[in-house]
Amino acid sequence: MFPFLKKDRVQLGRKQIEIPKLTRARLKKLTEHIGTIGEYLVKLFLTPESDRAVFIVAAADVTIDEIYELTSLLSDLPIEYLDEQASLVECTEFLRLTWEKNDINTALGNVSGLIPPMAQQFVQSILARMEHAKG
Repeated sequence: MFPFLKKDRVQLGRKQIEIPKLTRARLKKLTEHIGTIGEYLVKLFLTPESDRAVFIVAAADVTIDEIYELTSLLSDLPIEYLDEQASLVECTEFLRLTWEKNDINTALGNVSGLIPPMAQQFVQSILARMEHAKG
Protein backbone atom coordinates (compact mmCIF):
# COMPACT_ATOMS: atom_id res chain seq x y z
CA MET A 1 0.00 0.00 0.00
CA PHE A 2 1.29 3.47 -0.86
CA PRO A 3 1.79 5.86 2.04
CA PHE A 4 -0.45 8.54 0.47
CA LEU A 5 -3.46 6.21 0.28
CA LYS A 6 -5.81 6.07 3.23
CA LYS A 7 -5.96 2.77 5.05
CA ASP A 8 -9.48 1.33 4.66
CA ARG A 9 -8.93 -2.02 6.40
CA VAL A 10 -7.24 -3.07 9.62
CA GLN A 11 -6.14 -6.37 11.11
CA LEU A 12 -8.10 -7.40 14.21
CA GLY A 13 -6.70 -10.71 15.34
CA ARG A 14 -6.70 -12.94 12.26
CA LYS A 15 -9.38 -10.96 10.41
CA GLN A 16 -9.13 -8.03 8.04
CA ILE A 17 -11.91 -5.59 8.94
CA GLU A 18 -13.11 -2.65 6.86
CA ILE A 19 -13.08 0.72 8.60
CA PRO A 20 -16.81 1.48 8.97
CA LYS A 21 -18.84 4.45 7.90
CA LEU A 22 -20.57 5.84 10.98
CA THR A 23 -24.20 5.88 9.98
CA ARG A 24 -26.99 7.16 12.23
CA ALA A 25 -27.71 3.60 13.42
CA ARG A 26 -24.06 3.01 14.38
CA LEU A 27 -23.82 6.42 16.04
CA LYS A 28 -26.89 5.65 18.16
CA LYS A 29 -25.28 2.40 19.36
CA LEU A 30 -22.05 4.25 19.99
CA THR A 31 -23.61 7.08 22.01
CA GLU A 32 -25.64 4.62 24.08
CA HIS A 33 -22.42 2.86 24.99
CA ILE A 34 -20.11 5.83 25.55
CA GLY A 35 -21.96 7.10 28.62
CA THR A 36 -19.76 5.10 30.98
CA ILE A 37 -16.58 6.88 29.83
CA GLY A 38 -18.14 10.24 30.64
CA GLU A 39 -19.25 8.96 34.03
CA TYR A 40 -15.69 7.92 34.86
CA LEU A 41 -14.31 11.31 33.85
CA VAL A 42 -16.84 13.11 36.07
CA LYS A 43 -16.03 10.76 38.97
CA LEU A 44 -12.31 11.32 38.41
CA PHE A 45 -12.69 15.09 38.66
CA LEU A 46 -14.88 14.77 41.76
CA THR A 47 -12.46 12.38 43.49
CA PRO A 48 -10.17 14.11 46.00
CA GLU A 49 -6.66 14.45 44.60
CA SER A 50 -5.23 12.21 47.33
CA ASP A 51 -7.48 9.32 46.19
CA ARG A 52 -7.08 9.76 42.43
CA ALA A 53 -4.21 7.30 41.99
CA VAL A 54 -6.36 4.39 43.17
CA PHE A 55 -9.25 5.58 41.02
CA ILE A 56 -7.03 5.91 37.93
CA VAL A 57 -5.72 2.36 38.33
CA ALA A 58 -9.28 1.05 38.65
CA ALA A 59 -10.46 3.16 35.71
CA ALA A 60 -7.58 1.95 33.47
CA ASP A 61 -9.03 -1.55 33.48
CA VAL A 62 -12.45 -0.16 32.61
CA THR A 63 -10.93 1.97 29.84
CA ILE A 64 -9.32 -1.07 28.24
CA ASP A 65 -12.68 -2.86 28.43
CA GLU A 66 -14.33 0.16 26.78
CA ILE A 67 -11.79 0.10 23.92
CA TYR A 68 -12.53 -3.55 23.23
CA GLU A 69 -16.30 -3.06 23.57
CA LEU A 70 -16.31 -0.07 21.21
CA THR A 71 -14.19 -2.03 18.73
CA SER A 72 -16.66 -4.92 18.93
CA LEU A 73 -19.60 -2.58 18.45
CA LEU A 74 -18.11 -0.85 15.41
CA SER A 75 -16.49 -3.91 13.80
CA ASP A 76 -19.42 -6.30 14.38
CA LEU A 77 -16.94 -8.82 15.78
CA PRO A 78 -17.88 -10.63 19.00
CA ILE A 79 -16.18 -9.27 22.10
CA GLU A 80 -15.05 -12.82 22.95
CA TYR A 81 -13.15 -13.01 19.64
CA LEU A 82 -11.44 -9.66 20.27
CA ASP A 83 -10.56 -10.62 23.85
CA GLU A 84 -8.70 -13.69 22.60
CA GLN A 85 -7.39 -12.60 19.20
CA ALA A 86 -6.94 -8.81 18.95
CA SER A 87 -4.24 -6.74 20.60
CA LEU A 88 -4.87 -3.41 22.28
CA VAL A 89 -2.77 -1.77 19.53
CA GLU A 90 -5.00 -3.29 16.83
CA CYS A 91 -8.16 -2.10 18.58
CA THR A 92 -6.89 1.44 19.16
CA GLU A 93 -5.70 1.68 15.54
CA PHE A 94 -9.15 0.54 14.37
CA LEU A 95 -10.85 3.21 16.51
CA ARG A 96 -8.40 5.92 15.38
CA LEU A 97 -8.90 5.09 11.71
CA THR A 98 -12.67 5.01 12.18
CA TRP A 99 -12.49 8.48 13.78
CA GLU A 100 -10.33 9.78 10.90
CA LYS A 101 -12.33 8.15 8.07
CA ASN A 102 -15.53 9.70 9.38
CA ASP A 103 -13.84 13.08 10.01
CA ILE A 104 -15.35 13.29 13.47
CA ASN A 105 -13.36 16.41 14.40
CA THR A 106 -15.03 18.33 11.57
CA ALA A 107 -18.44 16.88 12.43
CA LEU A 108 -18.05 17.93 16.07
CA GLY A 109 -17.03 21.41 14.95
CA ASN A 110 -20.12 21.61 12.76
CA VAL A 111 -22.34 20.47 15.62
CA SER A 112 -20.74 23.03 17.89
CA GLY A 113 -21.66 25.70 15.36
CA LEU A 114 -25.29 24.59 15.56
CA ILE A 115 -25.52 25.08 19.31
CA PRO A 116 -27.05 28.48 20.03
CA PRO A 117 -24.77 30.94 21.84
CA MET A 118 -27.03 30.92 24.92
CA ALA A 119 -26.63 27.17 25.29
CA GLN A 120 -22.86 27.53 24.95
CA GLN A 121 -22.86 30.17 27.68
CA PHE A 122 -24.94 27.89 29.91
CA VAL A 123 -22.49 25.00 29.46
CA GLN A 124 -19.52 27.31 30.08
CA SER A 125 -21.10 28.61 33.30
CA ILE A 126 -21.60 25.03 34.54
CA LEU A 127 -17.97 24.20 33.75
CA ALA A 128 -16.82 27.35 35.52
CA ARG A 129 -18.85 26.42 38.63
CA MET A 130 -17.41 22.89 38.58
CA GLU A 131 -13.89 24.34 38.31
CA HIS A 132 -14.60 26.77 41.16
CA ALA A 133 -15.99 23.94 43.35
CA LYS A 134 -12.81 21.92 42.73
CA GLY A 135 -11.05 24.73 44.28
